[in-house]
Amino acid sequence: MLAYSKRDKQALEYADIILDRRKPSMKLFLDRNKTLLPRLDVIYLIIRVMTFAGIVWIALTNNGDSENKNVFYLVGGVFATHLVLFLVASLDRFDIKLAYLSAIVFDLLMVPLLVLWTGGMESSFYLLFYLTVGVAAYVLSSPFAISVAVIVSATYGWIYWSDFQTDLLFDFVVRTGFLWGFFLAITYSSDFLRKSEKRLLKLFDTLNQRTSELEKTQARLEVIYENSRTLASLLDPDGVIKEIMRILGAVLRYETYAIILRDKDGHHYFRARCIRNQKNFHVKQFPLTSDDLIAKVMETGESVRISDFRGRTDYAPMNESTAALMLVPMTSHGHTVGVLLAEGMATDQFNEREGQLFSIVARSASMALENAELHKRTEELTIIDELTETFNYRYFVQKLQEEKRRALRYTVPLSLIMVDIDWFKKLNDTYGHEVGNVVLREISNIIKRCVRDVDLFARYGGEEFAVILPQTGVGEAHRIGERIREQVEKTVVDAGSAGKLRVTVSVGISSFPENGKSHEELVTVADQALYKAKGEGKNLVCVM
Repeated sequence: MLAYSKRDKQALEYADIILDRRKPSMKLFLDRNKTLLPRLDVIYLIIRVMTFAGIVWIALTNNGDSENKNVFYLVGGVFATHLVLFLVASLDRFDIKLAYLSAIVFDLLMVPLLVLWTGGMESSFYLLFYLTVGVAAYVLSSPFAISVAVIVSATYGWIYWSDFQTDLLFDFVVRTGFLWGFFLAITYSSDFLRKSEKRLLKLFDTLNQRTSELEKTQARLEVIYENSRTLASLLDPDGVIKEIMRILGAVLRYETYAIILRDKDGHHYFRARCIRNQKNFHVKQFPLTSDDLIAKVMETGESVRISDFRGRTDYAPMNESTAALMLVPMTSHGHTVGVLLAEGMATDQFNEREGQLFSIVARSASMALENAELHKRTEELTIIDELTETFNYRYFVQKLQEEKRRALRYTVPLSLIMVDIDWFKKLNDTYGHEVGNVVLREISNIIKRCVRDVDLFARYGGEEFAVILPQTGVGEAHRIGERIREQVEKTVVDAGSAGKLRVTVSVGISSFPENGKSHEELVTVADQALYKAKGEGKNLVCVM
């Protein structure tokens, strides 16, 4: 088979147009852009060289007249020129198909002369006709190859009739019959080989495509596992969510995707979502029915991959152009905590391999989220008072030091409120510690509602609470302290078997820089103000 240069296509188109401008669909050559036998050109060239050598040998050993010599010069010169052109073509200098075409034309013109020159029907050069029809059967399309075979048969017939001998009729018939048999055999073999080659090349293309896909998948897997290790090292839940979204967009290259989680009460919400590469990290809750795809994935823990989403009603797409959908559960230790989803704009966008990659990311994401949440809860246990669910004394001292340094550095005010429940020891002695705990929790909730988001509320110890008020002067601190006192006084605490109880609190306030520059001084002054409030009758707010 033949190997061609990059200019083959232009040469082929040019040859087809020259051959028949009115029928551009008829092909002169068979399509052979790929080849399994690239050395065939060399073999054919060697045969031509051997033929040329035979011509030269016969000419040198022939003592014919000058006319025969002139025929030799003509045939030998043209043959030599053609060999040079064929050699140049085989070196990929121009389309070798044209070289084969020129060889066929040369044989149709020159082989009859060689046969006549070397004895007519007795000449052995008629064997070159077999090479001519063989090349035509292999290179040319069927109509043109048959035409060449017909021309060769007619030419050989003309040679026979020009020197008609009855005893050579059998030789003529046998030779012509073998010529057509050879032509048909080459045609069949060529067609079979060409079809087999196409099937084999198609198989090679498929294998190459599969290999390329596997290499791409392997590369993506390595990137995913590398990012999964980064994901596992994050201990902040918000940081984990952002990293998951980055992997879905930058690594898996999805345009529309989301993270759906389920809270303790069973409500589902978008923790983060991206629509056409526009990310949104605002939490959005949404209702689900039992027939919804997301609910089914949550309950069964099985992935769902839909090649053609159009026409379905069991899922509300984020993008109106969604045509394909993939939902994968985020499962850790047998418990489904959420769902990763991806929407595609084209049908069949998500194949099985995409689903496997998505599942790997989902498992890594669920474990990373679980680890981050566990770390957060563990961290909270060290700074949260279990009874009142407020910050504890240790965290209070740490934050007061930080706020004190910030106030000193930027020359801004800082205030501290100390709150103590009046007659709490007597309440515990009368009703018991369980009722005392109820009162502590209720007072804690009231104070939480009275302070601002920027303020830090903590349990100082026993029945005492503390509130740090950043960038707040003594006047504003006094108003907040008074608001706390009034709300506690108005509240009736339901103490269960102990009935309805009313309690009051005493409040002491200190401020920076008026009451000292160290955090210890602020605590001491606030404590003094608190005892002053208690000493003056309780249920008061005092400022030193």
